[in-house]
Amino acid sequence: MHSAPVTASYLTWKPAISAEEVFQATVNFSFLSGDAAGRLFWVEMRPEEKGRCVIMLRTPDGTIKELLPAPFSARTRVMEYGGMPYVTTETRVIFANFSDQRLYAFDFGKSETPAPITPEKAADGRMMKFMQPAVSADGRWLVAAFELEGGHNEPENALCLLDLQKPGIQEPKILVCGADFYKQPFFSPDGKNIAWLQWNHPYMPWDSTVLCCSPFADGEVNQKALCRIAGSDSEAISDFSFNSNGEIRYSIDRKGAGQNSTDNFFNIYTWHNGSTKRITAAGHEIAYILHVADRILALTFNDGMPGLAWVDAESGSLTELPTPFLSISKPVVCGENLALTGTPADRPTQLALIKKNASLEILRHTSECHISAADISSPEKISFPTSDGQLCHGYFYPPKNSNYKTPEGELPPVRVLVHGGPTSLARAGFSREHVFWTSQGYAIFDVNYRGSTGFGRAYRDALLGEWGVLEISDVKDGLQYLREKRMIGDKAVVSGGSAGGYTVQRLLTMFPEMFATGASYFGIGNLVTLQNLTHKFESRYLEGLLGGPMSTHRHIFEDRSPINHLVNLKSPMIIFQGSEDKVVPPENSREMAEILASKHIRHEYYEYPTEAHGFRQKANLVDSLEKEAIFFRKILSGT
Repeated sequence: MHSAPVTASYLTWKPAISAEEVFQATVNFSFLSGDAAGRLFWVEMRPEEKGRCVIMLRTPDGTIKELLPAPFSARTRVMEYGGMPYVTTETRVIFANFSDQRLYAFDFGKSETPAPITPEKAADGRMMKFMQPAVSADGRWLVAAFELEGGHNEPENALCLLDLQKPGIQEPKILVCGADFYKQPFFSPDGKNIAWLQWNHPYMPWDSTVLCCSPFADGEVNQKALCRIAGSDSEAISDFSFNSNGEIRYSIDRKGAGQNSTDNFFNIYTWHNGSTKRITAAGHEIAYILHVADRILALTFNDGMPGLAWVDAESGSLTELPTPFLSISKPVVCGENLALTGTPADRPTQLALIKKNASLEILRHTSECHISAADISSPEKISFPTSDGQLCHGYFYPPKNSNYKTPEGELPPVRVLVHGGPTSLARAGFSREHVFWTSQGYAIFDVNYRGSTGFGRAYRDALLGEWGVLEISDVKDGLQYLREKRMIGDKAVVSGGSAGGYTVQRLLTMFPEMFATGASYFGIGNLVTLQNLTHKFESRYLEGLLGGPMSTHRHIFEDRSPINHLVNLKSPMIIFQGSEDKVVPPENSREMAEILASKHIRHEYYEYPTEAHGFRQKANLVDSLEKEAIFFRKILSGT
């Protein structure tokens, strides 16, 4: 029998689950793919195996198998963030192995040990990295996004080709090059064309991308017949695919279109033999598209909330396909079914099938949920006015623990979450980590500041030139709104990773009275240091975010760097960093910690030797969460 709740102040609540339980027996599902036979493949990232990424198979009869033996791990480092690391044929899996970045192949029906099909290094000694491999319908050719890394110059990106009829190890042939970046190569269903996305510095792929298509025969593309289908310096393409007739359908938005214009949002177009036709004209994002037989299924975002919809290719009308999820991935076709991952409000993320009759079958959970529903806080979507007259968004999770009630009139402390990117998105749904915090008395405010995706191009582009100014203003306005609505009290802490870690440091130095303390995970204290050390993919990112290159805008780089405003800092800070981080190199966090120490500002610094950008190993995930919670409790209790 459950005992009556005890009256206790929020900050004295004991969490319903421990940090250890947050990450106990957890996996993450990603990179789903399916085939016409009804087989479903995906990658499971396993913190308990030090972040190893395992390729899994579900057969049509429902049997689930682990295909990739230890110590292999399917993960690619192209552009450091990586992408789809494998492709399947009727009998084989071809994947990029994390430790050496080589492509390996094995017959999954014969329990073979994976064997390399690319050499350790290119002929010139550079490391080769592969992403988003695709195989032609006849099984002969493999095309992939390709990166050559090494030497004194920045990495070279291209599309490469392998002839799978050749036995043994072969160095890939560069098929297409010349642009700064490439991604998402695909063969047409008949194998006679290859299409891909490319873009150039100083743009990011959500700023400017170009969709190209070229005839392909005998291992060569026809450069003279290469066609630039869509995209420009002011247009971005989020997704494309071939339909069964060889038409290319793609989703594109346009810079400067205006908040109420349909061009402000990703909408679907079709291209065939040089002719382009618009399919949809929606006032929200239609970001990803999938061809299901002769139908179009779209993953949409309406004010940041995802959904699925069938699209009529002639009229452009949308018909919602309901799901019980608050957050969902792009589906894949799996025989007559659809497969996706989804997160409901009260259960862990699920790997699910949507059957032909629209019924749902749950195949697997990211973790077992032994948490009482009475201890799970559900998100409330919040939209609030900004100080410059705009509208901003976020999710609010009130504190919840069935063992406690608070004295009448007491308002909770709030833990503000700042997502990374910064061109990314805070997603709603169940999280054991959220339960860890809300069940120990914190409200959570997860902010989709301007610059976030899922709200249209104008909302996303609002951060250009304003990073370090606009998003911290949005957080400040959000806290003011929640306090005016008496949803939170006057105690606030803030946490974020990567670009979110930068925003944490920026908030603590620019608004020193706002937060009692903050946690920065692999965050940025010095934008000059970041610019000097960061990797190719993001080497020009700061130009857009800060309004120009460091050569002409160094004063802005310096002024927006938290490390140059520590005189304002009043709140203690805890900093976490991975030693192997190539995106935000550890010099950023070390520099901040050294200066905090020299100024005798209260802080704690923890660096994990085997972690890169985003922690993946269970021991480090548990340790950092425990340390953050203890640090916050000490500060808020005045000890």
